[in-house]
Amino acid sequence: MGNRTPALHVEAEPGGTTVRHLGNIAALGVGALPGAMAYAAMLGLGLHRHAEPWVISLCATILVFGPPMAAAAVALRARAPIFGLLVAAWSVALLAAMPVYFPGERRQAVVTGMSLVNPSENWESLARQVAENLPEEPLLAKAEVPEATEYEEPALPPAGPLSDHEIALPYEGAGRRLSLPVSFQQGGRTVEREMMVDTGATYTTLPLSVLAELGVEPGPNDPTIVLHTANGEREARVVLVDAIWLGDLKVEGVAIATCEACASSETVGLLGLNVTGNYNLTIDADRREVVFSQRTDRNRRLDVSPFTELAASLSRYPGGRIEVEVTLDNRSSRAIEAATAEIRCNDATWTVDLQRTEARATMDVRRRLPEHEPCDRYQVALLSASW
Repeated sequence: MGNRTPALHVEAEPGGTTVRHLGNIAALGVGALPGAMAYAAMLGLGLHRHAEPWVISLCATILVFGPPMAAAAVALRARAPIFGLLVAAWSVALLAAMPVYFPGERRQAVVTGMSLVNPSENWESLARQVAENLPEEPLLAKAEVPEATEYEEPALPPAGPLSDHEIALPYEGAGRRLSLPVSFQQGGRTVEREMMVDTGATYTTLPLSVLAELGVEPGPNDPTIVLHTANGEREARVVLVDAIWLGDLKVEGVAIATCEACASSETVGLLGLNVTGNYNLTIDADRREVVFSQRTDRNRRLDVSPFTELAASLSRYPGGRIEVEVTLDNRSSRAIEAATAEIRCNDATWTVDLQRTEARATMDVRRRLPEHEPCDRYQVALLSASW
């Protein structure tokens, strides 16, 4: 008969199992406090951002306990100690990283998260004490810079209807500058430029470069005027342009003064009263529009006068009769359709209507003045005119 080896029986010592249980409990206890603190902080941060309660709970659970549970699940042995120690280490890391991503929010987040467990005043007081005992947050980051608000144009009521003799033009600029697009026409050429509306400027101005684009070259025979600019008085040549357009409004026979200093980086010149004075202007600052309303009396005296010479001679007859002869010399290339001269004597004023005066022609009109006290000096001026 063969020999049999007796079986070896080893009994586990009861003391070893107890030690392992105690070790597991101790490891879990190590992770309990930091885990609870980190979990409370995550709950508080989510609540501060007004997330849904179930989303807050789910995300806080995964974020705090997910990595330790995953690591313990793949461990071959000692899963409880691994889980407890990793919860402790991972929670401390989360609490330490919070000042980077949520500066200044750690203590309040812990208080809010702990208060969710028990809303009683005693528990909330305990939560505040716990938060106060947390280490001071290091200044690692600043709060996120608020995003700039996208500008939205204010809604405006519908624009009122315009009559046939009105037009609304959009303007550019703010403060001291108000510019409009203006088209200049000479012969077969058209040039559009931005002009600054200047109610203090008598004449519309353009630099020589823009006049050259229109084929206009000021010469020695063109009239001169004195412009009062910001840089002082300047002598300027005046030329006559066929027409300018303000949108659909056409102004024919416009006097243009040459002025280099009147141009700027935004505009090429000034839109003066010899153009704007023909209209009633309304500025709609809300819509950034200028409404031009055609005046009943369109006096083109400012455009006509530089190209004319007005003179008068008086004749006295026995018995007090006084006659005046008014002479209008048209030196422009356009016919003057009508003109009115005024005669002044002290406080009395009389008008003399002149007939159509062809281009580069002279018109003489003789009139008798009403009886009046004789004056030492009579004055004559062009009151109104039109092409």
